Order: sequence, then C-alpha cells, then structure tokens
Amino acid sequence: MRTLITILTAWAALCLAPATALAQSPVPIGNEACKTCHVSYEGHKDNIFHSDCLACHTPEGKHLEEGGKGTMKFPTADNCIACHQNNDHKRMNWAFSEHKKAKLECRDCHGIHSPKIKELNVGMWKSDKNSQLCISCHKDVAARMTMPSHHPVKEGGLSCTSCHDPHSSKNTPLASKNELCFKCHQNVRGPKVFEHAPVVEDCTYCHNPHGSPNRRLLQLAQPMQCLQCHSLASNFHGGVPRGAQLRSCTNCHSAIHGSHSDPKLKY
Repeated sequence: MRTLITILTAWAALCLAPATALAQSPVPIGNEACKTCHVSYEGHKDNIFHSDCLACHTPEGKHLEEGGKGTMKFPTADNCIACHQNNDHKRMNWAFSEHKKAKLECRDCHGIHSPKIKELNVGMWKSDKNSQLCISCHKDVAARMTMPSHHPVKEGGLSCTSCHDPHSSKNTPLASKNELCFKCHQNVRGPKVFEHAPVVEDCTYCHNPHGSPNRRLLQLAQPMQCLQCHSLASNFHGGVPRGAQLRSCTNCHSAIHGSHSDPKLKY
C-alpha cells in the first residue's frame, strides 16, 4: 500500500511539473511581445480593428517560448466573417461563392496588415487596385482585356467589381445576367414588341464581356455570329448568296436587340 502511494505521488508531481514551471515563469503575451520579433506592419497605427494581434492570431506556448512560426495559427475565412458579417450584405453569400469553392481564404486577396497591391501594373495603367488583384489570378481575362474590343477596365472606366461580386456566387443573384449589362447599356433594354431570343436570354451568347478581336465584343465576326443560329433563306436573300449579302447582317437587320415595328428586326 505504501509503495502504491509513493508511485501515485511521483506520477502526480511529474504531471504537474510543466504547469508549475509555466506558472513560475509566464511567457509575456500581447502586441508589444509580438513586435519584439515581428516588424510593425503598415496600417497597425491607423486601423483600430486590426491593431490587436491576438484578435486574429492564436499563438501556442511553443511559439511564444521559442518563436517557432510553425506553431502560429492564422485566421481562416470563418474567423474574418465573424467580425465582418455584421451590417455587411456584401459578404452574406460567401458560403456559396466561387472563391470559397476554390478553397481561397480572405488573406489570399486581402492584405491583412497592409494593402495586397501596392503599385499598379504598367498594363493596367489607369485601373484600380481591385482589378489589378483580380487579374493576378485570372490571367485568361487579363489577356482578353488586351484585345481590340474590350470593356474599359485598364483605362479606368470600369473595375472588375463593377460587374463581379468576389464575395458571392454568380448563381446567387435573383436578377438575370442581362440585368447587369442593362445597368450601363440602357439603349438595348427591353421589353420590345418583337424580341430577339438570344438578347432576352443571355447577352454573352453573342458578346464576350472581357474582350474580343471582333468589333462590339462579338464572340465571332459577322456573318458567322449570326449563322450559328440562323440559316440563310434563299427566298429572302435573292437566290444564290453573294459576297455583299454575307458581309454584315446588321446592314439590313439593324434592330438586332429588338424592334417595336418589324418582326424581322430590320428597323
């Protein structure tokens, strides 16, 4: 019995030793302790929300004692949303967003301590930093924006976020994709008495919004764009088609986005 008590006493002392040692020599915790190793990041003084290191980072004992980077826990998107979801409708659909499906974290796009993009790329000479950040990943879109016909993003007329919500899903909005186009292109907005079906359904059937080698952002040059859906009826085009007839469909069918007076969309 006395031997058992001795063993239990020794085991208890062994288990309590680390906690006792830590209590006798506590490791300092706080912003000032962090800054002894980590340089002061730009924005710490001005940004009251990101000025507290421990609000986002959870250091483990080993990190505090030895300065080991591998034991520092970085904030996830859920941590960020815990603060940023209040009164912020822009992030309410993050759970359904394309970026979340791609396993991106907030820190992949946002500079937590300082701006992610500090200088604009020469090719985006009048654009904004949001667009510069987007094309750093979306290289295919960046290439489209250099084509002869493109939306004026690099010229500063639009931003990627003018059309895209990076915190939401392209399937979330109740309005159609066309409604986004009609915010700027009011002149082609319906309803019209005689509608052109592709125009009603989806503008991108005919237009590539990021850029095209063809005029007016067309996916294909005329007449090939039109011939994707329409066969050339000989009884309406004077028998055997001639080069002049196939040069540009809109020379005759000028009301291509809809008409109030002609079912063949001529005027």
